[in-house]
Amino acid sequence: MFLIREARQEDYIDIANIHFISWNAAYLALLPKSYINKENSLAKRKEVWQEVIAHPNVSVWMACDSSDNDDDNNKQNYVGFIGYFSKGNDYEITTLYVLPECHNLGIGTQLMRQALTTILKSTHNPSLCLWVLKDNISAINFYKKHGFIASGESSEELYEEIKIVDIKMTRSIDTIKKYCS
Repeated sequence: MFLIREARQEDYIDIANIHFISWNAAYLALLPKSYINKENSLAKRKEVWQEVIAHPNVSVWMACDSSDNDDDNNKQNYVGFIGYFSKGNDYEITTLYVLPECHNLGIGTQLMRQALTTILKSTHNPSLCLWVLKDNISAINFYKKHGFIASGESSEELYEEIKIVDIKMTRSIDTIKKYCS
């Protein structure tokens, strides 16, 4: 059984670890290894998450494997997280990562549902988007399953003569309401 709770400032190390491990696993076959090594270091992730999680417009939800609780030191086994930021009624999901060994257990769906429900409670007319690597077909299919559609917008980065393309996906307020009810 997995529990979802809002992240606290002291969770930044667990979030950074999940982000580091999951990012490597997700992009190893999709991006050049040199790019992965340059962009993804555990120290960098810890530094970034220590700052990001404290930002007032950022929300992060964590998934904990409640069946794997170490009662001796009360340490939780965190297996995934979702993060998003808001600017007025505009929300952008910036991260959704689940440890590779916990894929296909419904954790991503639980995290997505929690984020969307919380967003819907925060405002009556939110606009919602996310960016995903164009070649990350499994992530795109996951987001489609949860009501997101490609908007037609894209962002390109050139790395060592390799074009890395992210696409924007959006979700309408009507589909959020249906999903959360």
